[in-house]
Amino acid sequence: MPSPGPPLPPGILVDEEISPVYDSRYFYPAKSGEVLADRYQTLVKVGWGVSSTVWLARDLQGHVEEPESVVALKIVNNNASSAGHEREVEEHISTADPSHRGRSLIRTLLDSFEVEGPEGSYPCLVYPPMRESLSMYQRRFDNRKMPLPLIKTYIRALLTGLDYLHKVCRTVHTDLKLENIMVSFEDPTVLADFMDSQLAKPMAFKMDSAGRPVYQSRNDFGPLKSLRSIPQLVDFGLATRLEEDDDWGVWPIQPDHYRAPEVILGNGWQMPADIWNLGVLLWDMIEGKELFRHIHDQEGRYDAKLHIAEMIALIGPPPPEVVQRYQYMREYSWPKPIRREDGKVCETAEEYFCGPFFDEKGITGFPISIELFLNSRNILGRFLYEDLIPDRKLGDTASFLGGEEKEAFLDLAKGMLVWHPDTRKTAGELAGHPFLQPKQTSA
Repeated sequence: MPSPGPPLPPGILVDEEISPVYDSRYFYPAKSGEVLADRYQTLVKVGWGVSSTVWLARDLQGHVEEPESVVALKIVNNNASSAGHEREVEEHISTADPSHRGRSLIRTLLDSFEVEGPEGSYPCLVYPPMRESLSMYQRRFDNRKMPLPLIKTYIRALLTGLDYLHKVCRTVHTDLKLENIMVSFEDPTVLADFMDSQLAKPMAFKMDSAGRPVYQSRNDFGPLKSLRSIPQLVDFGLATRLEEDDDWGVWPIQPDHYRAPEVILGNGWQMPADIWNLGVLLWDMIEGKELFRHIHDQEGRYDAKLHIAEMIALIGPPPPEVVQRYQYMREYSWPKPIRREDGKVCETAEEYFCGPFFDEKGITGFPISIELFLNSRNILGRFLYEDLIPDRKLGDTASFLGGEEKEAFLDLAKGMLVWHPDTRKTAGELAGHPFLQPKQTSA
């Protein structure tokens, strides 16, 4: 059993304590070396979030002749409502069609159980261990630039995973970002060496003000031994199943930078929202920089007007049918109100994202004939903040590539960054794009 590491000064905030909403009562008081569910022995804490801690644990239920296996154990807070949902979605994903190529590119549950603690019951989710998130993996390369052939392989793999998620599982991830793409261990010795080093030098820990032990996580598995890692989509806590063709999500989803236009406009979203999200993420993966540069106001708050203005600069104005649907959906109230980050409780997308964004002239302002309507599309739905549209073009954003490579990349991106969700290409179609195919080398 691991011996306790050096104590940390009580005044220093460690890991989950840093969170402004940290509350000792909600986190399970995990200790290094304890056995949960009579099966999993916690060894090293490798991560934390506002609603969970993640540990590497020894699975004690191995057969005598097999080496014991190490798993990742996510111990969820007792007040987190998403744990049951996450478990349900992942069980569906793991069993929908195990023979699909994309199934192996999605990390799903090995096991789940509840553990009793001083403040109630805590859900625990068991996963295969992974090396690190893509954001951390990038840092192992000069200027965070991964080799282009490797990035292409990763994008193709992620699209194959999304093809399975969308077509077979009818599930939208809704939260694609570098932190939610993890890479596997390139060699089994990486994990074995890490475990040996951690047991030789135990984690530092402290007691918080309520007497809960807080360990200092360790998650650096050291330099890469090769580039043989495989990416996987992880974290389905916010994923949404849309079982029927006419099922739509309407509430706000996605990280600010990656939010699809139909989400901001309240037009209703389905699987194509993930395609937009991944399209924007291509810039983070290839260049290590975000595509949208100015989507926050002077106070640093997300500003949807600025975001739409940049979209218009890069891909042109939205087609009339997108604006018409926006005007039609503006008054649509969500099934239940949603609290914004600033505390305001909102009932519509328009209220949540601080619209309006497009001119209503000719749609609700006064009646017009069909002929006039058809001839006046250029005056319908004019963007109300044209002065905010920056002087940028999509082609100017791909300076990290040249020649045919740049043209092929922009062609791929243009299949993803499309105003109308129905005209975006699907994950399966995109996985076969020429930009992503390995170059044939002559012997």
